[in-house]
Amino acid sequence: MASVAAIPASELWTAIMSAVAPSVSETTFSSWIETLKPEKLEDRVLTLLAPSKFHREFVEEHFVPGLEAVALENTGEPVRVRIRVQGAGEIPRQRNLRFAPPAPVNPIESNGSNGSNGHTVSVADAAAEANLNPRYRFENFIEGDCNSFARAACLAISDLSRPTLWNPLLIYGGTGLGKTHLLQSIGNRVLSVRRNDGIRVRYVSSERFTQDFIQSVRSQQGADFADKYRNVDLLLVDDIQFFATKERTQTEFFHAFNALHQSGRRIVMTSDRPVHELAGFDERLISRFDSGLVTNVNPPTYETRLAILQDRAKFENFPLPLDVADLLSTHITSNVRELEGAFAALVAHCQFGRVPATLELAQRVIQEKTGKRTGRPPVELIQQTVADYFRVSQDALRGKTRKKEIAYARMIAMYLMTEITEHSLKTIGGFFGGRDHSTVIHARDTIAGLRKTDEVQTVSALNDLERRLSLGPILRTSM
Repeated sequence: MASVAAIPASELWTAIMSAVAPSVSETTFSSWIETLKPEKLEDRVLTLLAPSKFHREFVEEHFVPGLEAVALENTGEPVRVRIRVQGAGEIPRQRNLRFAPPAPVNPIESNGSNGSNGHTVSVADAAAEANLNPRYRFENFIEGDCNSFARAACLAISDLSRPTLWNPLLIYGGTGLGKTHLLQSIGNRVLSVRRNDGIRVRYVSSERFTQDFIQSVRSQQGADFADKYRNVDLLLVDDIQFFATKERTQTEFFHAFNALHQSGRRIVMTSDRPVHELAGFDERLISRFDSGLVTNVNPPTYETRLAILQDRAKFENFPLPLDVADLLSTHITSNVRELEGAFAALVAHCQFGRVPATLELAQRVIQEKTGKRTGRPPVELIQQTVADYFRVSQDALRGKTRKKEIAYARMIAMYLMTEITEHSLKTIGGFFGGRDHSTVIHARDTIAGLRKTDEVQTVSALNDLERRLSLGPILRTSM
C-alpha cells in the first residue's frame, strides 16, 4: 500500500473494516465498527466519527488498539486512531421522552414571521402562552394499529380552516398510551399554521382547570376565569375523569363547554375510560361528551413497541441490537411510558458499566421493571436451536453466505419464526441480516412446499426442531 500520507481516509478505513470484520461477531461489527465514519487522515492520525460520547468511549476502551494494529499491518507505518463525536461542539438536541425524536422546527417559524395582522409571534412564545410542550408533535408520534384512528381524528380536527363533523372529540385509553401527546399535537399543529392569525389555543389538565376555578372564587375574579376558558378557539382538556364528584367545577366547565360549542369553537378532551364509565358526572356533561366523536387508543402492539424503541435508540445515537429491542418489546407490553423507562434503564446500565447492550443486560432490566425473570426470547431460541441442529453458527444464519447447507437452515429458521412467533415478515427479515420481507416469504413458501413432499429431510428436520422448541420457553404470545 502507498505511503499513509497519500491514502484517503475512507480507503484506509475500508481496508481496516475488511480486516476486522472476520474477527468479531456480526452484531459487534454492525453496532460498533461499521457505525464509525472516517473524517480525515492527517499526520498519521486517522480521525473517525462516532455517533455518541458513549459510543466513542466504548470503542476507545475496547477496539482502538486493535484498529491501530490492523492499520499498521495494512500500511506498514504506525497510524494512531482518534475517535471524535460527530457534531461535537454543536448545540445538543433536547431529548424527547415521548415516542420519538421531535421533528425539526422551521427556522423561520422559530424566529417568528409577520402574520396577516402584522404581529410577529414565535412558536415557542405561542406554545408557552397556550401551556403546550412544543416537543409533542404529530411528526414524532409513532403510529400503529393501536392509535391510527385517534391520530387521524386529531389531525382532522386540528385543521381549523375546514368544518368538522365532530365537536367535541374525546380520546380515551389507559395511562402512558400517548393521549397527552396527541392532545398537545393538535395545539402545536394549529399554532404552527395559524399563530399569527389571532387564533387562541389553551391546553389545560383537569387539575389545573379546577385549581384556576378555586383561585378565581377565592380572589373574586370569576370574569377573568370565564374569559380565560370561554374566549379561545381551541380548548384542550386532559384527564377529564378527575372532574368526577367536583360539582361546582363541573358546572363551570359545563358553561365553558356550552359557550365554545355554541360559537363553533373546538373542544378536545382525554379520559382514562369511555364516557359510559365516567361515574360522578352531571348527566348534562355526559350527554355533551357523547355528542361528538369518541375514540380510543389501545396498548401498543409488538410492532409499534419495536418501532418506538428503534426510533428512541436512533435519536439517542445508542446502538441497540435488534434482538435486544425484540426482548424488551416482547416483555414490556403495558404502555409506552414503561417501555421508555426500560430503555432509559438499559442506556444507564450501558453507560455506567461501559458495556454494550446485550440480551443478558436487557433481561436484568426487565426483571428490575417487572419483577419477572425472562426466558430466552423466541427469536434467539429458534436461531440457536436451528443452528445447533444443522451444526452451523448463528452468525452464519444471520450472515450473507449463500452456501447451500446454510441457506437451507436459514429458510428453516425463517419458516419456524413465521409459524411460532407473531413477528411481521419485515421484522423476521431484520433478524437475518436485514433481509427483505420477500426473502422471508420465499423461505416460508419453499419450506411449506417441501414439508408436503420431502419427508426424508425437511419433514424429519421440522419434526425434530418443533419437538426441541416445545421443550423450551417458546410459547406463542399475544403481542
